Amino acid sequence: MPFYTYIGSYGLDKLTTYIALLRGINVGGHRPLKMDELREMFLRMGFENISTYIQSGNVIFNTPSQDEHSLSNRIKDHIADTFDYKIPVVVYTAQSLKQILEQFPFIDREGWKNYITFLSAQPSRGKIKNLEALSNNIENFKVGDRVVYIQLDKQSDKKTRFSNRFIQQHLDTSATNRNLKSVRKLVKLSSVNS
Repeated sequence: MPFYTYIGSYGLDKLTTYIALLRGINVGGHRPLKMDELREMFLRMGFENISTYIQSGNVIFNTPSQDEHSLSNRIKDHIADTFDYKIPVVVYTAQSLKQILEQFPFIDREGWKNYITFLSAQPSRGKIKNLEALSNNIENFKVGDRVVYIQLDKQSDKKTRFSNRFIQQHLDTSATNRNLKSVRKLVKLSSVNS
């Protein structure tokens, strides 16, 4: 899978590694965005050691420690100004992403698929309880810190309800999904930057 890096000039010991996850680009021909153009935008924003992973909008970068929510808003505004796309962006530190992966609550089961949905904000306890109560014998939901862990039975004849829209409607916050394989790869790649 393609993986590209732009190296900046700052000493890496002074920087924090972040991962920005964009939602809804390069999906079914909608919101096309070339990764080299996205990396160029991050470079113009002053970020360092910029990498992208596959075409779904995963950007690893270094910058002095900042608030994740502020970084998310800044990147979202630059995407709107540069590409005219209004899309959700969630940002995590490399350390946070590693912890999220380590806390995945479901064991691997043959025929089941694993996902993590990344949330822009932490939902209320009531909404968390309601979503988790929808777990059944073909789909399981467990909410963590700004994430939802999902496991789906792909061998079942029954259709699962899981989708990005489903999660957003139940938790009332914007979200973006990644399969567990992609999250593992992002953790591995971001550890190089750290």
